[in-house]
Amino acid sequence: MDTKKKILAYQISGQTVGIDLASWNVSDLNGNEPFKIILSGQTIPSGYADITSIQHWDDFGINIANDYLVVKFEIRDIVDIKKWSGLTNTEKDLAIKYYATQDATSMVIHLMMTKGWSQAQAQAFVLQSWHIHHGHVVETCKQRWFYVKIIVAQYLSFADAEDLFDTCENLVYQYTELGRLGKDYNDNNDGIMDYLMSTHGFTGQGLEENNYTLLKGTWSEFKAELSKVLVCGIYDKYNNGF
Repeated sequence: MDTKKKILAYQISGQTVGIDLASWNVSDLNGNEPFKIILSGQTIPSGYADITSIQHWDDFGINIANDYLVVKFEIRDIVDIKKWSGLTNTEKDLAIKYYATQDATSMVIHLMMTKGWSQAQAQAFVLQSWHIHHGHVVETCKQRWFYVKIIVAQYLSFADAEDLFDTCENLVYQYTELGRLGKDYNDNNDGIMDYLMSTHGFTGQGLEENNYTLLKGTWSEFKAELSKVLVCGIYDKYNNGF
């Protein structure tokens, strides 16, 4: 499925919320949300404008996305398209914040030139930025795995679900503590998605090959639902703090 997303802002009398309008009355939204996220292939709803950019994902996306990784991956995709040399200084700062590039040399040079820092100061800042970013990744992966469990319980009996969790316990640890998805997601080693999709090192010996009895749907549907949560960050969050 297409995982790329757009961030939209509502327009009031031709002015865009959050950009042209720093403040607005709730009544002026006509029951609409001020900002929303859609998949790139979806039609932009009437009354909204596409404001997708690195800056706006940071300004508004982080407050409405399900989790940090939704925003990080959208920013990374824009960085990949524009390339480092095509970014503004502000965008480069945000690319460092979200660790949206692994070109540490370019990050250090940028910080030295724009902040007046020494090489050691710039390197220390990049390392700290990665560490903070990694903390957000771990937090996100734990949250996504929490929501994966309800998907599993919808498709498998509790006995089979428990067996699945026991079987992939090490891969779950690598996902929730290291953020490792698998080889199709720029990881060097197999990850939880390789097992769930029966790819790479788990070809022919992954989830589907366990011969669990599905409570509903097909294996393709089950795996697609798992991917939506783990890869795309698409899930319905509860309103009780989880």
